[in-house]
Amino acid sequence: MMESDRIRRIRLVALMFVLATFSAAGAARAEDAGARAGAPAERRFGGRGQVAFDNVVGVTTEGGHLGPNMVAGGPSDTVWGATGYTGLIGFTFSDDRSADEDGFAATSRTVWVSPSVDVFVADGVSIGGTIGFSYASYDARLSVAGGGTTSMEAEAFTLSVVPRVGYVFALNEQFSLWPRAGFGYAGTRADPVRSAGDASVMNAWIGVADVGLVYQPWEHIYLHMAPELVLRLTRLESSRGGALQSSASLELGFTGGVGVVLGS
Repeated sequence: MMESDRIRRIRLVALMFVLATFSAAGAARAEDAGARAGAPAERRFGGRGQVAFDNVVGVTTEGGHLGPNMVAGGPSDTVWGATGYTGLIGFTFSDDRSADEDGFAATSRTVWVSPSVDVFVADGVSIGGTIGFSYASYDARLSVAGGGTTSMEAEAFTLSVVPRVGYVFALNEQFSLWPRAGFGYAGTRADPVRSAGDASVMNAWIGVADVGLVYQPWEHIYLHMAPELVLRLTRLESSRGGALQSSASLELGFTGGVGVVLGS
């Protein structure tokens, strides 16, 4: 009888030990789950409070609206929309010479500052835009009968402001889709240099829609590539209100570049 009581006590102690072990394990799992729940969410592009400096260094095609393409078809009829570098700060130079006997030659130089910034006011929701300023100078020469030449020089200033809104769709930890849409204004004034000609003024309303693919390999650096649909409604006239000319264009371009994102 005493041996039976001893066995029962041993079994009871063993059962209590097993129950205590499972209870401690369950408490540890609950504590670990609570710690994971209280931990900050994994960082992703487009989180609330982030600020994205887009297209710090990049490229754009003829249809884009950044860099030297703020107003396509400037008052001097020079083609601004060449495929090439764009970004926060840039400079372009062109030298066109005619193969005909008229001896036509033209050069142009453009320097610009065009920051592109977006602030995420909520998770995935961005409000931002581009502000651009550019200065361009033009020089054209043409041979005339008798062996002489005639020349024309002009300089142009452009100001562009295009606000926009967007939303980020996270695909995984590093890739996101970032569609944006904006509408703004750009104005250019071209003045002849050392001549009595009239200045010309171009006003343009610009609508922009893009669907960007964002790849974020590092915490503060991302790559952004986007097809860009640009609508331009322009009006060209002299500074005295004459020679009115209006046009509308819808162009598909492409932009791609390196951006910087700051904030939590």
